[in-house]
Amino acid sequence: MCIRDRNIRMHISFAQISNMKLYTWVDQVISLFTYANDVNNLYSLLSLTSGKTIAELSSLSRSSKHLSNLRFSIATTLGLPQEHSITNTWNDFLSSHLVFLGSRARGESAKVLFESYNESFGFFVKVFKIIQEGDWSAPLVKWFCNELYELAEQADEDPGTGNKRSVQYDEAVRSIQQLFAACQLSNFKFPQCKLYSVLFCINTLFKIFFKLEKIQSCQTLLKWYAQNKTTVILAAYPKSAQVTFHYFRGRMALYQMDFVEAEEALDFALAHCPKNAFNNRLLIVRYLTPAKLVLGTYPEEELLKRYRLKEYISISRAIRSGDIGKFNEELEKYEELYVSKGVYLIMERLRYVTYRNLFKKIQRIVNPADKIMKLDKFNQVLAIGSSEKVDPLETECILANMIDRKLLLGYLIHEKQLIVMSKKKEIFPPIRAAYTKSES
Repeated sequence: MCIRDRNIRMHISFAQISNMKLYTWVDQVISLFTYANDVNNLYSLLSLTSGKTIAELSSLSRSSKHLSNLRFSIATTLGLPQEHSITNTWNDFLSSHLVFLGSRARGESAKVLFESYNESFGFFVKVFKIIQEGDWSAPLVKWFCNELYELAEQADEDPGTGNKRSVQYDEAVRSIQQLFAACQLSNFKFPQCKLYSVLFCINTLFKIFFKLEKIQSCQTLLKWYAQNKTTVILAAYPKSAQVTFHYFRGRMALYQMDFVEAEEALDFALAHCPKNAFNNRLLIVRYLTPAKLVLGTYPEEELLKRYRLKEYISISRAIRSGDIGKFNEELEKYEELYVSKGVYLIMERLRYVTYRNLFKKIQRIVNPADKIMKLDKFNQVLAIGSSEKVDPLETECILANMIDRKLLLGYLIHEKQLIVMSKKKEIFPPIRAAYTKSES
């Protein structure tokens, strides 16, 4: 028996048919061959629409109408031996994917499913290298990358795998990096080329690297994009891909303490993320909030309540009012949560913004026109909000750090325990101006 098409020839011997007992499943066999022909016909069209449909045909989703019709036939008839008489690259890809679908239908372990899908992914990379140029393959690249990531995640979380954490993730990274390299071989004009698919590889790699806390690897991807951004035009991609990219770019900027870039990237992600995508918007707001706080912008409490980010509500009030006692209390209260989300160091450095707002009040109350103040004035105020005695040397260190961070313009005279504030410029410059350059 043979299926013939311009791009594929699938040969199944009568011996194989006998072994598979296909004679009892004629209707399932017809469905299986129809599935193969559907894929082949779509490959011959090579359009963006066919790319989306092929992705659906290849999907793991239980809701796929194609797979729901085939699930039983695959489970019972695709107990194929690994040896098959298929040599063409296209056929290798399709047959390996069908073997994977059979493994999934039989309920194999997460590890077995990942290994089977990863093999199919390897054949897909070979196919991708020989297909004609065009953006039609982008949905396929996105689909295969996402599902490889999901299977790696399932295998990683499966206690039955018996493997060290990240084994499947590492294998997934190697496979996606091969596809990433294949995307760059294109010589056609963007976006009607294979290079168009590169962003979907990058976004999936971001997910894995952040999962594994391999931040330096993320930086490598961002450097590649920075060198190629005049060619790989971000605006040419769907908004969903842009949102994902800017979200991870913002996370990276936050990690590097570049708060201005973090705010810019995460603002874009939030503005273009669908209103009904609650979980995605929650993730964005969770990291956008500390970036804005550092720059002196205080989030609306209604926004924080909407996304149930209670860890930012009281501490935002404390920072704004200069309540250092409350700030320390909230920082300690949510320390574990801040650490788990990777924002503790950022929240901790907001202590100096709190000091800045407190000392600004002191300067205005004591004598706004006086540019020279005794340090004991600051020491007395700090003692009010502390249950312990405040060391004058500690107060002096706080002021010195604020001057160094450009949150306060002036200089200290240690011998006389005085602070001399700037006469020509604003003593307490806008927080954003203080962080724009010095903290990038």
